[in-house]
Amino acid sequence: MLAMIALIIFGLIMIGSATRINVFEESVRFNRQLIFAILGLILFLAAAFIDYHFIARFYVMIYVVCIVLLVGALLQGRFINPHLPVYRWIFFGTEEMNIGIQPSEFAKIFMIIFLAKVVDKLGAAINDIRVLMFIGLSILLPFVLIAVQPSLSAAGIVLLISISVLFVGNVGGKYVLIAFAVLAPIVAFMTYDIGRESPLLIHHIFEDYQIDRIETLLNPEAATADARFQIERSIVAIGSGQLMGKGLYQGTITQAARLPEAETDFIISIIGEEFGFVGLMVVLLLILFIVGRCLIIAFNAPDMLGRLIVTGVAMKLAFQAFINVGVVTEILPTTGVPFPFLSYGGSSLWVCMIAVGLAINVKMSKSKSMFE
Repeated sequence: MLAMIALIIFGLIMIGSATRINVFEESVRFNRQLIFAILGLILFLAAAFIDYHFIARFYVMIYVVCIVLLVGALLQGRFINPHLPVYRWIFFGTEEMNIGIQPSEFAKIFMIIFLAKVVDKLGAAINDIRVLMFIGLSILLPFVLIAVQPSLSAAGIVLLISISVLFVGNVGGKYVLIAFAVLAPIVAFMTYDIGRESPLLIHHIFEDYQIDRIETLLNPEAATADARFQIERSIVAIGSGQLMGKGLYQGTITQAARLPEAETDFIISIIGEEFGFVGLMVVLLLILFIVGRCLIIAFNAPDMLGRLIVTGVAMKLAFQAFINVGVVTEILPTTGVPFPFLSYGGSSLWVCMIAVGLAINVKMSKSKSMFE
């Protein structure tokens, strides 16, 4: 909990730097994130103190709400906000004053609870091929709904979390091998296809901007200046911070607003510029500590349901942090994945805080004796 609070406070400071509140510029995002953090504490406490067995009892309703929210985002985007390039939010309020939630973020925690309960309830029957097909379809539906927003990164994280929960839930090794046998040639073909001058299928699967991002990573020399602008600014910002950084509010790239949307997906770049390698290591060690504690809690959980929930929480935080850092350092294609607890955004912050709350919930739970 203390590590989480430390990251949230540090994130607020860095959002303030990115929005340049030190020179009295627009502070709406800083103020909103502060409100999100305060409301998040309420959600965190609820997740920590409402028995996770009671929460999981509503797993079917949780899954239905997940699907309804994802469909709602698509419908609102299609019919109410057709001018937006993506349909990832559900907005409330007026044009002058509105707030939006991102259902794909909530889908991550909803799917953890749903799958944990399903796997725990089924027990040994999990390895029945018909049961696995049902579970596969229940994962595929939110995956597709998120992917068509489009948000392949969020869809991918939901898929990875789901696989992790199933793996810990003792799904037979032969099914894991079958899944890899199916996915490996697909990934290999897609990698080959995107490198062709005239791709066969890739243009029917990905949007043009997504293909451009992948091609920019695979062949940076051939990429346009516009395509590489954001990632180049990110790398320069991190590198210029060197060991100790330039100091809070002293980052030249940050304060000159040369890195677009720095307070969201590229907040690690701001930390690198203003607090250097040392600052980045502190942040990464804090998130690693939280993930590690979650894995220890999962290992010592009083029951399979708790173990599966906390495993999903650990993997959600780990995958999200890894992908975000991979993007800002050009290890992975540019994609919109917020860093846990640090990046601006209420939906992401709330879900991360709920996730940690669930982990603490399991930690505080004790095994019931046979007489209870």
